[in-house]
Amino acid sequence: MRRRSGPRPEAVLVALAIIVAGTLGSGAGQSHAQDNTGTYRLDESWPQYPPGSQFEMGSGIAVDARGIVYAISRDRDHWAGHPLSMTRYRGTGSIWMFDRSGTYLGKFAEDQEFIGPHSLYIDGEGFVWVVDRDGHQVTKLTPDGTPVLTLGEYGKYGNDESHFNGPTGVAFLPGGDIVVADGYWNSRLVWFDADGEFLKQVGEYGNGPGQLGVVHAVALDARGRLLVANVCGGALHPYVTVRGQIAEERLRPIPGCTSRFDVFNQDGSYEGPWSVVGGTLTLSIAAYGNRIFAGTTGSERGRQDLVIVNAETDTVVDIIRSADVYVHQMALDPTSGDIYVASVYPEHGGESRGPEGPSFVRWTR
Repeated sequence: MRRRSGPRPEAVLVALAIIVAGTLGSGAGQSHAQDNTGTYRLDESWPQYPPGSQFEMGSGIAVDARGIVYAISRDRDHWAGHPLSMTRYRGTGSIWMFDRSGTYLGKFAEDQEFIGPHSLYIDGEGFVWVVDRDGHQVTKLTPDGTPVLTLGEYGKYGNDESHFNGPTGVAFLPGGDIVVADGYWNSRLVWFDADGEFLKQVGEYGNGPGQLGVVHAVALDARGRLLVANVCGGALHPYVTVRGQIAEERLRPIPGCTSRFDVFNQDGSYEGPWSVVGGTLTLSIAAYGNRIFAGTTGSERGRQDLVIVNAETDTVVDIIRSADVYVHQMALDPTSGDIYVASVYPEHGGESRGPEGPSFVRWTR
C-alpha cells in the first residue's frame, strides 16, 4: 500500500507543466471557480506495479485511444554537475504501460537511454513522443518503441536549428507541424514540419510582450491557441547542467518578472497573457477537447489542485483538490473521463519516491 498524507488525491495529447521556484501571479478567473470537489475520487489501487519495480519518480503520462496508459519515469535522476563520475550520475528513464484497471502491461523503449525524461505524448496517429530534457532530444516512437523521428542531437545542447537546450514539451498543429518548447535553458518555441525539418523559431529571453523566460511547455487548445508556460528567468535546476550550458544572462532573475501563461497564434504571433488560472508555486496545463486542465498550488501545503477550465469561455468549471504533490503532467482518458497525473519530487510533499509514492495516480468519477 502506498503511503498518502491526507486526501490526494487520446486522440491528440497536448500537455504542459511548470515547476517554478518562485511566485506566480494569481489569475482573475480562479476566484470564480465552481468547486465540485466530489466529482472525482482517488483510486488508491492504481497502478499495480510488478514485484521488484524500481524508479525514483514519474515525470510524464499519456493515454491512447484504447485507454492504455503510458507513463515515463526517471529511474535515476540526472546530476550532470556532480564533481565525481559523470557516468555514475547520469540519469535513466523507462516507459511503463498499464490498462484502466492498473494492470501492468510491460515496459518498452528502455534501449533509448533517456537521460532526463520530462514529458510524454501520444499524437492523433498513436505515435508516442518523448521529450528528454537532459538528453536534449524529442523522439517519436511507434507504440512498440521503435524510433521513427528524432529532433535534436543526443546529449548535445545548443540554440540552433538542430540542437535544443533542455526541451520540455511539444504541441501538434492541425496541418502536421510540430511546435517544441525549448526550454529549460533556452527561451524559444521551435517549429518543425511533419518530417522534422526546421521551419522557424519564436522568442527571446526577457519579460516583455512575446519574450520568454523558461519555456516549460506548450499546448494547443480547442480554440487553436498555443498556451505557453512562461516562467521567470533564472537558472532552474543548475545541478543537471554542465559548466557553460546556462547563458550568463540566465544566472540572474529577470527584474520585475512574474511567471505567467502566454498565448501565441499557431504562426507564432504573440496575442497576450492567459490569466484564467494562477498560483503561488507551480502551474501545469493540458488541453483536451473543450476543456483545459491546470494544476496550481492548493490550500494543502505540499499539494497542487487541478483546475478544470471551459476552453470556449475561459471559465473554471471544476477543481480536484490536492490532486498530487506536483501535477507535472496529466492525461485524460478519452472514453472514461478519468484523469491520470505524473508527479516529480514527491518528497517535497512528504511522500516517498518510487512505487511507494504518488509518482503516478488516477482520479476517477
